[in-house]
Amino acid sequence: MSRINPARNLAVNVLTAVMTKGAYANIELDAALRQTPLTSVDTGLATTMVYGVLQHWLTLDWQLAPFIKGKKLEPWVHTLLITALYQMAYLDRVPDRAVFFDSTEIAKKRGNPGLAKLVTGVLRHVQRAGWRDPQTISDPVERLSIQESLPIWLVQQLTAIYGPEKTTAIAQSVNTLPRPTLRVNTPAYTVTQVQAQLAKDHIKTMPSQISAVGLIAEGGHLAATPAFKAGAFTIQDESSMLVAPTLTPQPRDRILDACAAPGGKTTHLASYGAQVTALDIHANKVRLIEQNAQRLHLTDHIHAEALDARDAAAHFGPDQFDKILVDAPCSGLGLLRRKPEIRYTKRADDIAHLPAIQLAILAAVAPTLKTGGALVYSTCTILPAENQEVVDAFLKTHPDFIQVQTPLPAGLKATATMPALQLTPDDCGSDGFYIAKLVKKG
Repeated sequence: MSRINPARNLAVNVLTAVMTKGAYANIELDAALRQTPLTSVDTGLATTMVYGVLQHWLTLDWQLAPFIKGKKLEPWVHTLLITALYQMAYLDRVPDRAVFFDSTEIAKKRGNPGLAKLVTGVLRHVQRAGWRDPQTISDPVERLSIQESLPIWLVQQLTAIYGPEKTTAIAQSVNTLPRPTLRVNTPAYTVTQVQAQLAKDHIKTMPSQISAVGLIAEGGHLAATPAFKAGAFTIQDESSMLVAPTLTPQPRDRILDACAAPGGKTTHLASYGAQVTALDIHANKVRLIEQNAQRLHLTDHIHAEALDARDAAAHFGPDQFDKILVDAPCSGLGLLRRKPEIRYTKRADDIAHLPAIQLAILAAVAPTLKTGGALVYSTCTILPAENQEVVDAFLKTHPDFIQVQTPLPAGLKATATMPALQLTPDDCGSDGFYIAKLVKKG
């Protein structure tokens, strides 16, 4: 007797948790894979389904809508049907018969024979009717929303900021597969040494065009390699690797990393020989910073503590740090390729309060910076309201600070470079990122 492919059942469970409970896809998927060991092939299938469905959910839901009209479905049944449509439409190597069988059996086991019959009927109806063409949608905002599975509010905001052509490019870009990228733990290791170590584990890499200490992997489970466990590298997006060098860290610099967890940029700063004080408001996230520092053999250069960055001035006092990094809490909209669920869990109202928090953090850390010191403000978002508008508001109330040019690596294409650096996901295949550099005048 044929059995259900466990990858499909696992994907439905993970996706239901993400879409109904606000779970993070990467955490939920990792936990599910630990509890249900799969073959490498099935692990790949489950991962592809989870991230693929999340990237295309609005598209798939639009395709499904006519076939479930008037039916009240439990969330897991809706997710089961969406997942089946994704496989039928996007996975060429998966035969429809396998999708039909597993979807029907999952419905039967989790529900009842009547539910299984409904699922089979819907899928066969979809198969006969074919795929609707989103070009039939007359409104351009709604059409792009359905084509590229971005919520209407976000399409509206991006179009107002970047125009329709650029917004389309961003939307198409975030529906491509993210590249596995890593930052070599220099100076303890060289880029060529790490490439050679990973090659022994059959993981091919190529140098990043964005960061001199970055590598792009063709695939493989990077965190399971001996090189990762030995501290030869850390997993980090390429655009994120530009932040620490913008501060030009020097040995024995005293640097405050005000919003540090999980510690990717903290350890990058420490790799220059600087002494880094790393803050996070949550104690459990402070432990993540400490674990990363330990794995990368940088504990002598990093002191992590639980503190709200908005209390920095009262806690540390004035003129304590040579340099400061504020990698501020933000909407994360630059991460849509890597964290596709953000597009469904965020709302315009959720984002509206963030600039006040970001500005409060900047104002709180400013007194702790020594005269002549540099402050870098960065976010992983692409909305000016969280980026340059926050910096402009800070400068209006802090005349002792000036904004200077953020250095741009040679050959790097960026959406904006004057004076801050703004990368969008379509610029060079990395996360969207904003980096501004300020200096405290004498």
